[in-house]
Amino acid sequence: MRQTFLLILFLSFFSCKSDKKEHSLMETTNKIGIKKFKVADKNIKDSIVEYIKIDGNEYANQIWLISKTNDTIGGNYFNSYINDTTKLGEVTRLRFVLTKPTIDWASEMFVVLPYDDDELKSDFSNLREIKLDTFHSLKNDEIPHLELNELDLPLNHITEFGLDYENPGKKRVRGIVVERGKKYNKKYERRLFFDESLYIKE
Repeated sequence: MRQTFLLILFLSFFSCKSDKKEHSLMETTNKIGIKKFKVADKNIKDSIVEYIKIDGNEYANQIWLISKTNDTIGGNYFNSYINDTTKLGEVTRLRFVLTKPTIDWASEMFVVLPYDDDELKSDFSNLREIKLDTFHSLKNDEIPHLELNELDLPLNHITEFGLDYENPGKKRVRGIVVERGKKYNKKYERRLFFDESLYIKE
């Protein structure tokens, strides 16, 4: 069992659908794992796609575009910052940053976790049937972040929260980074799935 907390960001911050019908922003190719593809662009070395199995189907999750100089210059991906080891009784801090959105830079982002990870199936197929926790972005979490106003951070694409576990041991944290916004005057939703682990020590 765990408890959840919204947290203020450290200063050291160092499937798509519309409201009318389904619209696909990504194409899947019946592959599982990390795959590399060549792109018809002289500035791009590789397109790297992470395919995972979701609800019995192959799903194009995160995407990275790599330049000729091996820099990540585009795609659709997030970065997670998690305290991998926390003492029992202390709050484990988690931060998710939608580093490269697929819909728009002005889109909104939030994170969804199962209330009890043991209830979630391996392919997330019962996600709509179990109790969920939702954590909004720093822009929409209803907590003043006055200390961040001058840092020029994309608060709409950063979510931070904490988990407080009652028992020690290895813990699994699975969920979804959700992006919502408009593209081509239609409403879209894009989901990026994650599966992380951490350890609570006595």
